[in-house]
Amino acid sequence: MTFKARLQKIVTRYFGPTVVFALFIFAWYALAYGLENNFSPASNTPMIIPPPHRLFEDFHGIVRTKIVVAFWISLKTSLVGLTISIVFGLTLGVLMAQAKWLERSLWPYLIALQVTPIIAIVPLMIKLVGSNFAARVLVTVIISLFPIVSNTLFGVQSTPKNMHDLFTLHKASRATRLLKLQLPAASPAIFSGLRISAGLAVIGAIVGDFFFAKGDPGLGKLITQFFLNSQAGPMFVTALAATLLGLMLFIAFGRLNTLVVGIWYEGSISQ
Repeated sequence: MTFKARLQKIVTRYFGPTVVFALFIFAWYALAYGLENNFSPASNTPMIIPPPHRLFEDFHGIVRTKIVVAFWISLKTSLVGLTISIVFGLTLGVLMAQAKWLERSLWPYLIALQVTPIIAIVPLMIKLVGSNFAARVLVTVIISLFPIVSNTLFGVQSTPKNMHDLFTLHKASRATRLLKLQLPAASPAIFSGLRISAGLAVIGAIVGDFFFAKGDPGLGKLITQFFLNSQAGPMFVTALAATLLGLMLFIAFGRLNTLVVGIWYEGSISQ
């Protein structure tokens, strides 16, 4: 590859994101200094939106420790909820793909679960599991389950007919057909669902903190605490930590997708 080609590739790949990031920072500064009553008259402390260069101004020992601890609690909640969603989601998706009557029986209720606002079932969840860690995990499962089920179902059902005919010709059993044909063919769709659910699991953990405050505080509860104390800088840093957590899980499943699915699948995301 020539120098000109390499330079063109670098510009094409990084110029757009760099411009968007610069515009985002400019808009952030404009909003921070243009917002009325954003700074305390007495101490000039940001009250609502801190400018980027003052974001870590109050990031001292106690605040830093709180955010780190809350990060690990939210990570644990996300991983536990996501693991449960993966187990149940893959199982349901495969079973529904194998039995049409089961798909027709469960699909409407899965959609209903997906579109039901969490706040509408909070009282029921409090009665069932309380307001502790288990409730936050349950919220995470409810939010992250549907993409895994739907993508698994779609992937298994989308196996090419000519491949089914080949397995029929060799008199393959149902289990052999599932393990050696349908699941490998469905793996790109399954991993797409896993990546979506990974991000949703973090959202579920944060939302769970807002509704169920008992126990150790996660990032969502910490955001609320900083907001009530008018600590704009720590509040934004905590929100960035939540974003980082979501990106970590999303990228991890993206890498896992590349390792498991491999480069043979043209739709596999490699970037």
